[in-house]
Amino acid sequence: MKIKISQILLVLGILAWGLNTVHAGSYYNSRGLGEIKYFSNAQALGMGGSLIAVPDRFQINVLNPASLVFIPLTRLSGDFLHEAIWNKDKLGNGFVKYTNLNGISLAIPLKMDKLVTSLSITPTSQFDYEYSIPDSNGSYGITKTIKASGGLNKISFGFGFAVTKHIDLGSYFHYNFGKLEATWMPDYVSDLFWDSNDKLTRKRWGINWSGGIIIRPISNLYVGAVYSGKYKLAHHITEDNITQKSSLMYEVDHFVYEEKKINIPEFWGFGMSYIFNNKYRLSSDIIYQPWSKFQKENNLTTNYNDIYRIGIGFELLPSTNMLAKYHEKMTYRAGFFYRQLDFQDDSGDNVTEYGMSIGTGFPYYGTWGRIDVALRYGKRGNMSSNPVEEKIFQLFISVTGGEKWFSRGN
Repeated sequence: MKIKISQILLVLGILAWGLNTVHAGSYYNSRGLGEIKYFSNAQALGMGGSLIAVPDRFQINVLNPASLVFIPLTRLSGDFLHEAIWNKDKLGNGFVKYTNLNGISLAIPLKMDKLVTSLSITPTSQFDYEYSIPDSNGSYGITKTIKASGGLNKISFGFGFAVTKHIDLGSYFHYNFGKLEATWMPDYVSDLFWDSNDKLTRKRWGINWSGGIIIRPISNLYVGAVYSGKYKLAHHITEDNITQKSSLMYEVDHFVYEEKKINIPEFWGFGMSYIFNNKYRLSSDIIYQPWSKFQKENNLTTNYNDIYRIGIGFELLPSTNMLAKYHEKMTYRAGFFYRQLDFQDDSGDNVTEYGMSIGTGFPYYGTWGRIDVALRYGKRGNMSSNPVEEKIFQLFISVTGGEKWFSRGN
C-alpha cells in the first residue's frame, strides 16, 4: 500500500501532540540561548552529525540548502527525539529526560535535478533544566529550586539550485522565535512562612540568512560549505513575583522591561564525503561559531567559548538490485563526534563533549519513503575540571515520505 504524504502529515500531527512532553535537560543548557542545535535528521545524527557535503535522495538537509538539488520527489519529513541524561556533581547523582518533536520539513522539486525549494520548522536551541538545593533559614529548612524551560525554533524557507553539472548553490531565510522561562522557587518546610515564586520570561525573535555550496571536483567526491552571517535577536522581558501559602496565591509585582537586542555571532561549516565502489560512503564535517563574540546591547559578554564541532561518519549504502533482499536494501551508519560547548564554567574551564552514534535506514514502498533511526551516546563535562559530568543517550527517528507533484498525469 502506498503511504501518502497527507497520511504522514496526520501521523506527525498526532505524534507532535502526544510526544510534546518536556522534562529537565542538561545543566549546560542553562546559559544564553541554551544548547545550540545544528541537526535534526536521524541520518546525519547516525553519521556523527556529518551532513554538509552528503547528497541524499531522502534527507531534507536543514543545514546546507545546496543539497536540496538531489531530492527527486516531493518529500515530507518529521523528526523525533528522546533524550536521557545521567548527571553527577559533588553533591550526588541525578537523572532527567526529554521527549519531543524535533522538526518538520517539506521539499518540492520545481525542476528535476535543477531547482528544489524547501520549507521547515526546526529547533535552534534547547533551554530546559531543573535543580533543587537544600538549605536552611536559621532553624527552618528550605528547598531552593530553579526551573527553566523553552528554547528557540526557526522557520526556514529556501532553495537549492544546480548552477552547473558540478556546482550546486542554495540559500535559506530563517525566522527565529521562541520563549525562555526561568523560575526561582524557595519552598519552606514550615507552614509559618509564605513561599515565593519569581518567574522571568524572555520572548525572542529575529531574521537571518544562510547559504551553502556543494562542489563535485571528481566523480563521487563532494565538498561542501555553509555560512550564516551574524544577526540580531530582539527580546522582550517580563518578571512576575508571586507569594503563596497553601491554596492562597498573590501577585506581588509585575515588571515589563524595555525591548532590547542581542547579537548572535556568525557561523561556518565545511564538509567532505566520498563514495567508494558505489557502496560505502565516508564523510566528515567541521563547524565553528565564535560565541566569544556574543553581545547584549553591543556589550561583549563574558564566560562564553567559541563552539567548534568535528563529526566523522560512515554509511553502508543500500543495494540498487531490485531482486536484493530487504536487509540488503537497508542503510547502515556509524559515526563519531567531538565538540567544545559555548559554556564556560565559573572557574574559566572549557566544557567538551564527545561520543559515538549508530543508525539504520528502513526503506518502504520502494524508493518512495524511508524511516531512519539513530542511537547516540555522549559524555559531556568532566568532574576533574567542570561542575557537572553528564552521560547522554539519545534516540532519533525520522520518517520521510514522497510523492510526485507538478508532473503530468497527477
